[in-house]
Amino acid sequence: MPPMRLDFLSALTRPQLRSWGWLLGCWLATWAELCLMTSEMNYFGPYWSPVAVLGAGVLLCACALGFWLDKPLVSLAAENTIRRIPVAGLLLLLGDVRVLYIQAPIIARLPIDLRYSDVITILQTYVARFRSGEVVYRYLTNLDYPLFPNHLPLQWLPYVPADTLGIDYRWWSMGLLLLLGFGAYQLLLARQPFTWLEFGLKAVLPALLIVQLVSSNRDLYSLTCEPTIICYYCLLATSVLTRSAPLQGVALVLCLLSRYSVLFWVPFYLWVLWREMGRRHAIAVAGITAAGIIGIYVVPFLSKDWTIFTHALSEYRIATLGEWSRGDATQGPVHLYSGVGMAAWFHTYAGGELADKIALLQRTHVVLSVGVVGLAAWLYYRLRHRLNYQIAALLALKLYLTVFYTFLQIPYLYLTSLGLFISLFVVMTVGFRRAEPAGTVRA
Repeated sequence: MPPMRLDFLSALTRPQLRSWGWLLGCWLATWAELCLMTSEMNYFGPYWSPVAVLGAGVLLCACALGFWLDKPLVSLAAENTIRRIPVAGLLLLLGDVRVLYIQAPIIARLPIDLRYSDVITILQTYVARFRSGEVVYRYLTNLDYPLFPNHLPLQWLPYVPADTLGIDYRWWSMGLLLLLGFGAYQLLLARQPFTWLEFGLKAVLPALLIVQLVSSNRDLYSLTCEPTIICYYCLLATSVLTRSAPLQGVALVLCLLSRYSVLFWVPFYLWVLWREMGRRHAIAVAGITAAGIIGIYVVPFLSKDWTIFTHALSEYRIATLGEWSRGDATQGPVHLYSGVGMAAWFHTYAGGELADKIALLQRTHVVLSVGVVGLAAWLYYRLRHRLNYQIAALLALKLYLTVFYTFLQIPYLYLTSLGLFISLFVVMTVGFRRAEPAGTVRA
């Protein structure tokens, strides 16, 4: 009796298995990325741990790309997405309560004190000057050292209402992330045609992520106001997966006027919008971005003193040199050797004085950041007929931020943790949907 032929069965199962493999790879890469910044931080030592962090971020992007280049397996059990919005709101509330339950005692035991951190005191000074009509960008005199303000406006302007109402900046910052940042994630997720099980699993991810981060490093978000910046980037990731020019423009303003991190990615994104959404859409996004920068930064602050920008860069160089000078022959600077950034390699093995080592890392940082954007542009153009442009832009953002923050001159954990929140959006997009064209994102 001839053997039973299984060609037809193999033809059916091979794409399914491949899709499952890509999906599993995305989840494992995100899990590895989280572990390397929490429970397994510095597990491979100060030199190879950051390589592992970088590898996890790259692996996530590669697996997500592989998933979308295959026609994804879809589910026929999707529910009406409108019904999920109240459920998403409830899960958002429950997750926020859990986060606040963990964070509240940490904030309560840590007063705002220069002995612990100077960031919040500096922000308070900006806000106090702004509210009283003083010049914001002039030397600070209430610290233990002279400092010229080097924070962009949207790092401190959001705290004007908090200061007016007498609310602790840390609570205000966390509230922005939990309500706006995670709210945008939940609203976007609720509109995706996933099964209820997959929707529920992904809906609890933001709270689980931040609880794990805070539980592993209890001071992570209690000495800074970094959740505000993370909120901005959650809004940016959300805007990338929508077709709203106003949202995209506002999100770019929020990110560009809080930190320079996303700067090199923006031209690529505008080019993609120009190609995919048309000239008018791209010009609208660029116009909103330019108007926001001019109206919030250039006219009220920079035009009053054009040296503000160069002063800020000088302060960054001074801070970097000071941080790199800490430690002794047996123990280097703690933040450089924490296992989340490549700075340890340059601090140990680069030649010359500390200033030379820092300069080499800065050049490497810029070259690799620009190079990643160039690679993303090349891949997008090659794959533009097979890959949804929103997915391409999101993956490029995740890959770019992974490289950017891994090669920071001072890789503070609260800074490098930002990339994890972009991973949430990448994981959110991959999954099994009801029958619809591959590469489609509902927004």
